[in-house]
Amino acid sequence: MIRNNGSLMYDVIEKMDSMVRVLDHHNNIIYMNQKMRRVFGEGTGKKCYEMLCKDGICEKCISKDCLKSGKSIIKNEIVGEKKYRVVASPVKMDSKENYSIEIFQDITEQSRIEAENLKHYNKLREDLKFARQVQSRTLPIDDVYWDSLSVASYYYPSEDLGGDIFDIVKINESKSLFYIADVSGHGIRSSLLTIFLRQIIRGLKAEAGDLHLLLDEILENYNELNVKNEQYISILAGVYEKEKKEITFINAGHNCLPILLKKDGEIDKITIAGMPICGLLKKSNHETVKISVEKGDRILLYTDGITEAYNDEIKKSFNYEGLKCILNKYKKETGPTLVKTIINSVIGFVGDHPRDDMAVLITEIL
Repeated sequence: MIRNNGSLMYDVIEKMDSMVRVLDHHNNIIYMNQKMRRVFGEGTGKKCYEMLCKDGICEKCISKDCLKSGKSIIKNEIVGEKKYRVVASPVKMDSKENYSIEIFQDITEQSRIEAENLKHYNKLREDLKFARQVQSRTLPIDDVYWDSLSVASYYYPSEDLGGDIFDIVKINESKSLFYIADVSGHGIRSSLLTIFLRQIIRGLKAEAGDLHLLLDEILENYNELNVKNEQYISILAGVYEKEKKEITFINAGHNCLPILLKKDGEIDKITIAGMPICGLLKKSNHETVKISVEKGDRILLYTDGITEAYNDEIKKSFNYEGLKCILNKYKKETGPTLVKTIINSVIGFVGDHPRDDMAVLITEIL
């Protein structure tokens, strides 16, 4: 009906909320609808650029370009303090004369909001970059500590900020604490909890050697935060006694069990379990496990970003079997090489950016 009713078509265009104008192939304005006349004034018979307060044809004339290409073209145009999105489309008539129809949309406010959002986004990116630097600097560097332990580690966050953390703390001349922890989730909230956890443990100093006291202190401070129940912390900690060559482990919900890499090449998984730090736990009642070690033995701690890494194509997780295969193949490598090999193997297995944070800590007995 509209196709055969020119009067109706004219009425529709005339009363559109968007501004519409029609140009001939000489860039003369031959029609402006009511909304455009109200905003720009009557411009029929003028050149297209005169309506835009310009002295000559635009460097990028989308009216000519759309007639030449036969396709619609879009550009943004600033007129005074206003910004418009202009869509030019060719209109082919039966006669030799062709026209372009241009639709103007005022995007001034939209552009202002986008600019503000971009400003806030860039600031947030800078803040996240700084926060990531702070978080990474809280991790221990690969080094020899107190002539007792040698540390090699690698951390691969799945986002700008991650929820994994590990550390090594001197308790006294004969005891050292090392641990790995995983805060559920990713991003800012989880990363803040990793810093919270680190500060609690380091604040205990000598008392950190009592693993039950350690968990009770973490739990008490965690509950004071009034964190929602879905947020929890898993932590696996070990206290190394240099004189006795013994390590005592405690596990609060960390489902990646510690692995003992004996200097003779034997690989043992140490079984120890316990509830994570969460709102359901009121006091620690976790078991401890003590093992004997020798010079050259290594303890491997890691987070579930390793074993739960998933390959969508083969529908399979990396699992402990994948980790053990790597350990058997590269167990004679140095600590720094081994941790990087583990991370790179998991990334290669996934074939894409990992979905979860990955952390590996190898502590060697000296």
